[in-house]
Amino acid sequence: MKYAVTRCIITAIIAPLLLFAKPVTEERHVIEDIEIGKYGGQIIVATISDPKSFNIILANETSTTDIVNRMFAGIVEYDNEKQEIIPGLAKSWEHSDDYLTWTFHLRKGIRWSDSHPITTDDILFTFDVIYDPKIPNAAKDSLQVDGKRFRVEKVDDYTFKVHLPNTYAPLLWAMQLPVIPKHILEPRVKDETFNQYWNTSVDPKNMVVSGPFTLEKYVSGEKTMLKRNPHYWRFDTKGNRLPYLDRVIFLNVPDLNAMFLRFQAGECDVYDPFYGDKYRMVKDSEQKGNYTVYELGPAFGTAHFWFNLNPEINKETGKPIVNPTKLKWFQNVKFRKAIAYAINRPGIIRTVYFGRAIPIWSPVSPANKHWYNSSVIRYPYDLDKARKLLDEIGLVDRDNDGIREDAEGNDVGFRFISNRENNIREKIGNILSHDFKKIGLKAIFKLEDFNTLVTKLQDSYDYEACLLGLTGSPEPSSGMNVYLSSGRTHHWYPSQERPATEWEARIDELINMYLHEPEVKERKPHFDEIQSIMSDKVPMIYTVNAIVYVAIRNNFANMKPTAIRHRTLWNVEEIYKKD
Repeated sequence: MKYAVTRCIITAIIAPLLLFAKPVTEERHVIEDIEIGKYGGQIIVATISDPKSFNIILANETSTTDIVNRMFAGIVEYDNEKQEIIPGLAKSWEHSDDYLTWTFHLRKGIRWSDSHPITTDDILFTFDVIYDPKIPNAAKDSLQVDGKRFRVEKVDDYTFKVHLPNTYAPLLWAMQLPVIPKHILEPRVKDETFNQYWNTSVDPKNMVVSGPFTLEKYVSGEKTMLKRNPHYWRFDTKGNRLPYLDRVIFLNVPDLNAMFLRFQAGECDVYDPFYGDKYRMVKDSEQKGNYTVYELGPAFGTAHFWFNLNPEINKETGKPIVNPTKLKWFQNVKFRKAIAYAINRPGIIRTVYFGRAIPIWSPVSPANKHWYNSSVIRYPYDLDKARKLLDEIGLVDRDNDGIREDAEGNDVGFRFISNRENNIREKIGNILSHDFKKIGLKAIFKLEDFNTLVTKLQDSYDYEACLLGLTGSPEPSSGMNVYLSSGRTHHWYPSQERPATEWEARIDELINMYLHEPEVKERKPHFDEIQSIMSDKVPMIYTVNAIVYVAIRNNFANMKPTAIRHRTLWNVEEIYKKD
C-alpha cells in the first residue's frame, strides 16, 4: 500500500511537467550539391511488372524493390554518383579499434510518415524481424558472420551498438538495411501475420514509411502511385524539406516494347532502361521528343542461364523436385560446360543488341572495375567443343534422330523458362533453344509472368532451367545470398542446410575469409577465387551484358542517372520538375 501511495505522488509531480516538455529538435540532413528546386508535379516511369508486395523485408525481386526502396530509408545509404556510403537515418558512426563494436547515432527528432518518432527501438525491432526464422528474407545472409548473428544493443533512444562475433568488412554496406516501424508491425509479428501484411491489397493509410514517398494508390496491372512524405528528413540548403515532387507514378506495361511506345507517345517521363535494339530509334527522336539520351556503360548486373540442381523431395507431392534422370545430367559439370560453349554470345550481341553489349564470364560485371576478375575461364562459342563434352559423358545420338540419348535410352532435353515481359530475354531464349538443338539437345523454351517465375525459383522450385539476370552491385557482399550455399538466392540449389558440394563449401569458406578481412586489398584475392570457381563449375552460365541507356525528359532537373541499380530514381527526393 505504501508503494502505491508513493507512486501516485511521483506521478502527480511528473505528469504536469511532461505537458511543458520540449519536443526533440529535428536533426536534418542537408544535401549540399543539388540545384535548388520547386515543389509540385509528378514523374511517370514505366515498369514491366507489378510489385509482389509492399513489405520491404520480404522483397527480393526488382518489380518490388524498385518501388519500395523509394518508400523506406536505410540506417546508412549509398550515393550512386559518388559511389560511397553516406549517412541515412544514422547521422554518424564509429568503431572500436578491433572493428568488433560499431556505434551508430540516429538523427534525433525525425519521424515516420504518421509523425511517430523514429528511434533505436525501430532498429532493434528490424533486426529481430530479419533474424526471425519464420520470416523469409534475403537480408539475413548479409547480417551474420560465421553463421552467427550480430548482437544489437540499445544505448539510448538515438544510439545503438552493433557487436560482431568476428570482423565483418562490409558492415557499413549491410547497414543500408531498410528500417521498419515497430509501433505498426510488432503486432503483426506477434500474431504471425507479418508475411501477409503490407501485401498488394494493403490500404495505403496503413503504410507507414521513412523514405521520401509513401503509397497513395495501387491498381493491379495498371499503376502504383506514390505521394510525398511530409515528414521526410532531408532538406536542401535553403531549408526546403524534400522531396520536391508531389508524386511518383510507376506505370505498368506488358513488356519492353510497350515501354518504348509509351515513352515515344509522351505517356511517361523516363525510359529506363533500354538497349541497343532501340538505341537508333530513341536517339533519332531526341530533339523532337524533348528528352536526353544517357549512355551509362555496361550493366552492373549479370544475365545468366542455369539448371535446377536441387536434389530434394517436394514436401507436398512426395516426388523429387527435379526428375532424377535429368538431375544426373544437370549435376555433371561437363554437361554444364557444354551448354556454356553452345551459347552464341557474338550472335546475341549482333542480332539482339545491335552490337551494343559485351560477353561476360563470371558473376561480376566488367563494369565493376575494382572487383572484376579478368582471369576467369571463358567459354567462346564452339559447338564442336560442346558436342565433344557431351560425347565424353555418354550422351550420344544412338538412333540417328538428331537428339542425343543417355545410356538408358532417354532423350536428352529440358525445359527452360524466362519472364514474358522482357522481350530481350525472349529473343535470347529463342537463340539458345536453336543452338542447343544444334548439339543434339531437345530444349523447350517457355515464358512465364515475372512474379509467377519468381515464385517457382524461391518457393516451389518447379522448373528445370532458367534464363534470367541479377541486378549486381558495387559491393560483392550484397551478393552473399547468391554465393552462400545457405542463401535464398543461391538459385541452382537454394537454402542448403550444408554445402552440397566441395566447391560450394570452398566458396562458403572464401566468403568468410572475405568478410573477416578489413583491408580491401586483402579481400580481393578471396573474391577473385570465388569468381574463378563459379566460372569453372558453371552453376550459372553467363551470357552477355548490355550497354545500358536511359532517356529522360528535359523538364526535370537534378537527374543523375548511373549504371547502378535504381539508375534514374536513386536520388528521387532531389528531382524537381521545371516550368
